[in-house]
Amino acid sequence: MSGERSRFVVSADWVEKNLGAPGFKVVDASWYLPAQGRNGAVEYASGHIPGAVFFDQDVIADTTTGLPHSLPSPSFFAQAVGQLGISADDTIVVYDGPGFFSAPRVWWMFRVMGARRVYVLDGGLDGWKAEGRPLETDLPEPAPVTFEARFDRSKLTSFDQMSEIADSGDKQIADARPAGRFTGEEPEPRAGMRSGHMPGARSVPAASLSENGRLKDLATLRSIFTNAGIDLNNPVVTSCGSGVTAAVVTLALESLGHSDSSLYDGSWSEWGSKSDTPVVTGAAEPIAASMATAPLTAHVTRLEMTSPPKSSLPVPVNIQTAIMRTHEIPLPFYRFLHRQVGARWHWYERLRLPDDQLKSIIHHQKVSISVLYVNGAPAGFYELSQESDDLVELSYFGLFEHALGLGIGKWFLLQCLYAAWSTNPKRVTVTTNSLDHPRALQLYQQFGFSPVGTYEALVDPMTDQELLALMKRDG
Repeated sequence: MSGERSRFVVSADWVEKNLGAPGFKVVDASWYLPAQGRNGAVEYASGHIPGAVFFDQDVIADTTTGLPHSLPSPSFFAQAVGQLGISADDTIVVYDGPGFFSAPRVWWMFRVMGARRVYVLDGGLDGWKAEGRPLETDLPEPAPVTFEARFDRSKLTSFDQMSEIADSGDKQIADARPAGRFTGEEPEPRAGMRSGHMPGARSVPAASLSENGRLKDLATLRSIFTNAGIDLNNPVVTSCGSGVTAAVVTLALESLGHSDSSLYDGSWSEWGSKSDTPVVTGAAEPIAASMATAPLTAHVTRLEMTSPPKSSLPVPVNIQTAIMRTHEIPLPFYRFLHRQVGARWHWYERLRLPDDQLKSIIHHQKVSISVLYVNGAPAGFYELSQESDDLVELSYFGLFEHALGLGIGKWFLLQCLYAAWSTNPKRVTVTTNSLDHPRALQLYQQFGFSPVGTYEALVDPMTDQELLALMKRDG
């Protein structure tokens, strides 16, 4: 079974087809540890993906910190990548040699600095070469452009913040170094550093997240975090040796819809070189058995609208959209829609229903389910239930994660509301809760819904084993 993949990872086929397209930029971010015996700049000069520019992580850095390749200031970063011909509005594909070693660091840097369409090449340059794809040795001379940096400081953890976290334990720490360095059984590759890990840290080796240069599927990534003792419902700080492979863990987290993460840029180069920072050796603390299954409390708001929407929005440009109403939607496809849209927001109730119960609900004549397609692929859905002649319930509404940021959310909600009002009810109702998208409540009110009641509810999170079992059931 081939599982769902990260929305931030792109195939070599897709990259090759887009080479040379306007606004499509390729970045060679290869960087290696001395023990790897490779030199990114030399390999770039001897053959790189056509049009790719070289991003030197030791040059596009803050060299005043005394630490390797620290994140530069937004102005320095903007000036440097602008000289490489890259703007914040471009579609940017980053690669390294092996696939998921140093490329995610530059993927993270671009995103922290405000670029939105940033991806990593699955398989890396090694995979590209193995498949006989085109290479060039010419060094491109891109025309400089303006990169408008929009720095997101919340994605960066400082030493002082890290000290507080290690002391209080109020955020989880995911350590991307190999397991032997985490436990202290293997020495650090940089001289003068103590071995071990920060108090409370969990071991999530970056190398465990990919295989043969390809990022593992989402269900496997979720298992790795759960087994390491990382609760994906709570904030995570990623760390490694020098801030590079921590970004592999960040990429995996964001691929799973976990957005409350930050990266400790100083990482072990900073922490392990100080004499007064607390260092723990041995394996991580035992995982609390109840961690993954403790019920979550949701604050539920019920809303209703009593007249059709008055606004209108143009059809999104530059993308092909279609909304298709389903007829007796297949159960595996319905569950796929729920996982893609709702796994981040704990939409598990329908996933847990046995086939006969689910079928009796979603194939009932009062229920209509419509699927949004963007450029030919599913991108969201909504479900309406005609409870009576006077009342329509909006049961579910949402977008796949890859469709967020395309500017179609409000337009799609408006189409959903047009459909809800097409039978001339007196009221349309919806419920949302504090586990849903943080802007859901505001968005519904913006389109004419008014709150009519609130209450608290308990939501049982789905364990990783439970989710895997459901996915196997659906093939």
